[in-house]
Amino acid sequence: MKLKTFLFITSLLFTFSTFSQESKFKPKGKIEGKIFTDFNASLNRGDNTKNFELKRAYFGYKLEFAEHFSAKVRIDVGGAEFITPEINNQYVFFKTAAAYYKTDRLMIGFGLQDTYQFKVEEKLWGKRYILPTMPDYQKFNFSADIGAAFVYKLDNFDFDLAFFNGQGYKQFDNDNAFRSSIGVTSYLFDRKFLLRAYADYSTDSTHMASFTGLAGLKLKNFSLGAEYTYQHNYIYTTGHMRNGCSVFSQFNFTPKLGLWLRVDGVWSDFDKLSPEVADPAEYITKWEQRDGLYAFTGVEYLIVPKHLRASVNYQRHNPDGTGNKNSDFIYFNVEVKW
Repeated sequence: MKLKTFLFITSLLFTFSTFSQESKFKPKGKIEGKIFTDFNASLNRGDNTKNFELKRAYFGYKLEFAEHFSAKVRIDVGGAEFITPEINNQYVFFKTAAAYYKTDRLMIGFGLQDTYQFKVEEKLWGKRYILPTMPDYQKFNFSADIGAAFVYKLDNFDFDLAFFNGQGYKQFDNDNAFRSSIGVTSYLFDRKFLLRAYADYSTDSTHMASFTGLAGLKLKNFSLGAEYTYQHNYIYTTGHMRNGCSVFSQFNFTPKLGLWLRVDGVWSDFDKLSPEVADPAEYITKWEQRDGLYAFTGVEYLIVPKHLRASVNYQRHNPDGTGNKNSDFIYFNVEVKW
């Protein structure tokens, strides 16, 4: 009887202790926001283009509602980055609407969320308010999509696996296709140097596959990165193979002032274009105008570190094909973050 009483009391104490530990967790939330805005002017003779632009504005809220569990909602106001001949207005959409489970080693995300591939690249590039990374800029992939993502971290390796609809965050899913991806990131030399390999595959009727290799070095006053991306059947167009490479670097003169440089090269190969392409010659000309050499360079100043920074920079595009004119612009970019 004494043993049973002891075990009963012990179980009660264990249950109470467990409940007390759980009850100690206090939910906490955080409001997040970003604004990307700029002024730009053309340097080409005969082109007097000058614009103040709101490129993007994000507003979101993250709530940690239980130990290891959180949720995040973020609204994206699309500005100048989404202006097309068909759409010349701002519009609002969800960039994030997801639930997360996170421990020291494991992260699981479910819902509309950032793709881990772009997060690794953007952290190394560090200038999203000026330009997206090359694969994002050239639309090799989506920076956010809806589905499930898994990241497992070891001391010097990260492994990520994802299953997404493959439509991105601005379109509804209207098919039964999925885009699955796998990536491995290795961190060396006290995490100052990274190597990453990434691949994805779409199960759509037109099978699209991508591969990206990324290498980067990040020191206190200097960073250097290089990446290459290849996509088979680019944006679900049979016979269009598109390649892109990018090299970028930054040198900081002081903790607040730095000089940065980026050069992208993009080119396409066309082999037995899809019959759905009504005019192959026109299609090839359109992509020759978008491919070519891109060069960007400027200075960046941290006005209020972690909250306000600005950059004056020069941007140039030398397109492929004959008869396509170069474009040269000067930009003044500002990011506000809280």
